[in-house]
Amino acid sequence: MIHSFLKYLKKKSIDYVITNGYEDLFSEFSTENDVDILFKKQDFLSIEKTLKSFCKINGFKIVQNYHQEVYAKNIFLYNPENQKMLNLDIYGLFHRKHVLLFSEEEIFNNKTTYRDINILAIHQEFIHYFLKKITKGDLKENVFLYLKMLLLKDETKCTETLNTYLLNDSKKVKDAFLNDNLELINNEKETILLNLKKGNPTISYWFKDKVRIIKRVLFPTGISIAFLGPDGSGKTTIINGLVNSNLPFRQTNYFHLKPIENTEKKITVTTDPHKYKPYSKLKSLVKLCYFFFQYNLGWLKNIVPLRVRSSLVIFDRYYDDLIADNKRYRYGGGIFLAKFFRLFIKKPALYFILVTDAATIYKRKQEVTFSELENQVKKYKDFADTKRYFEIDVSKTPDLIIKDVYSILMKKMYERY
Repeated sequence: MIHSFLKYLKKKSIDYVITNGYEDLFSEFSTENDVDILFKKQDFLSIEKTLKSFCKINGFKIVQNYHQEVYAKNIFLYNPENQKMLNLDIYGLFHRKHVLLFSEEEIFNNKTTYRDINILAIHQEFIHYFLKKITKGDLKENVFLYLKMLLLKDETKCTETLNTYLLNDSKKVKDAFLNDNLELINNEKETILLNLKKGNPTISYWFKDKVRIIKRVLFPTGISIAFLGPDGSGKTTIINGLVNSNLPFRQTNYFHLKPIENTEKKITVTTDPHKYKPYSKLKSLVKLCYFFFQYNLGWLKNIVPLRVRSSLVIFDRYYDDLIADNKRYRYGGGIFLAKFFRLFIKKPALYFILVTDAATIYKRKQEVTFSELENQVKKYKDFADTKRYFEIDVSKTPDLIIKDVYSILMKKMYERY
């Protein structure tokens, strides 16, 4: 996907530079998952239009657009045909802590190429990659050696750049590279970052940043999903498989049943879900009221901020389970009343109903009677509407099930764009 995109940019005469990692784009082991690319400011401002045009031609989809800074966006492209993902870290300004590292003219007038791909000049790549890795605390030996190679290729300009931005620490950092002293840099990284040249945002930048933040809150890039199904339907396996897929989110958060629990998967296993008798109708009503406040307050406190932070929020079970399997929750009131309360409870964007024939599920787990399981399967299937609730056939292999879930999730994501 990345090579198709770069060819498209060339065809449209849109200038760019890949800031680092360009050699990996030609590796047979490359996943093309994360590409840092810098545009001229004017082209950055119209990048969504450019990407939409590119996607339309190739049948790709934009599934995520995370505006992380005024002139920085994290945009994911998705190929529905093979479920491949391209993660583009897109920039329109080369700065750090409001200090411009290099002007647009300096970058694009001095850019070079690697196998017909536009890349930064050596000293520009050196300082950018060094600051990126030391900021993330990810300056490992292979990166250190690569940076040393860049330094030796153009020692004069790299030294000048270090003197400009690292101020009093420039000689110490340069000597560490020349003497193969990675440990010194890692030990001194906090001091180095603290002493970096700093600047102040302009009024225009400050205003644009506030607008960006407001848009992030009003139009969150995260999404919440829920998995429903009887015991034995494979919820845990499918959730784990999805989490380990290539996802267009900054983080994944897990909740069991309600939006009030921590994200760690520490759940008490229930081996006899119908052990206790249902509550009285009055106590069941109180339980519904309690659920109402738990779900809505928990959603406001926990889920809303996570969606703003571009998280995939996963629920293993949700309120709907009470309707399909009321005995598990000792609910002894009318199902109509439970459905009525459901109208006023915050809902995930997608539900995946994991079901198949009762006999198949019963072979996996016999925690309830077969007739009870048949009843549950029917109730779960009744939720399906192919709009928000999607029935997933779990008689297939886990890999195929995960692909089905992934495909529906990505469709929901690209429908937003």
